[in-house]
Amino acid sequence: MKTQRRSSRKARARGFTLLELAVVAVIVGILATALLNRVVYYQEQAEKTAMEQTLGTLRGALHLQIADILVNGNIAGLNRLVDQNPMSWLSEKPGNYVGEYYAPKPGVVGPGNWYFDPHEKNLVYLVSNTEHLHTAPNEANRLRFSVKLVNGANAIAASSPADEAARRKAIVGAVLTPAIAYTWF
Repeated sequence: MKTQRRSSRKARARGFTLLELAVVAVIVGILATALLNRVVYYQEQAEKTAMEQTLGTLRGALHLQIADILVNGNIAGLNRLVDQNPMSWLSEKPGNYVGEYYAPKPGVVGPGNWYFDPHEKNLVYLVSNTEHLHTAPNEANRLRFSVKLVNGANAIAASSPADEAARRKAIVGAVLTPAIAYTWF
């Protein structure tokens, strides 16, 4: 009987007290919170990088469209680029492109997806992780991009005032640019 009491006392002496368990639980909770915070941060960084990669691909496709137009001598074709869906320039559309929608209702297009608004002529990306996103208040989680024409104001120098006016009106290219300003990180 005495040996049984001694071994039970030793077992209790080797165990954790309630205070020690509470301290360990608090430390584990703090570490888990810090880890989850970092995971969410890296998810948002990854989403931004994927969105920018898609934009880079679209800008490359736009340059190919411009080159094709210029090589064929169809300068008037540059005007049509503004009305086109940039996703139509790609041979393979991204997996998160859901199509064309005229101002879709909330929930129709989920976060993390692209769509083209034919009415506004905007390519729209719905951001999933918006902690570091700053945009217009009425835009919430939407990033809008549109094709803008570039005139000849920065082209070669004109020799006369009439040439200067013509140069400023001449369209020399197009860019895919944010339709509404935003900062992300």
